[in-house]
Amino acid sequence: MNQANAPIPDFMGIDETERKVIELVAKGLTNLEISEELQSKPGVVEKLRKNLITKTRTKNSASLISFAYKYGLLKA
Repeated sequence: MNQANAPIPDFMGIDETERKVIELVAKGLTNLEISEELQSKPGVVEKLRKNLITKTRTKNSASLISFAYKYGLLKA
């Protein structure tokens, strides 16, 4: 079964800010660069990234990006 663009499980509750963080991580931006883009503090971005890894049950940023492609949060 092809799981590309599989629906994101509702229990994950990924919001728009978190989706933007995933997009920026996929572009290779650092937490500092992401915080500048989102006009927030680097600590907030770090917390968002850690929460995303927990929510998605991934291990690191690379597996988070893989998850995002699998569930259609990012386009190839």
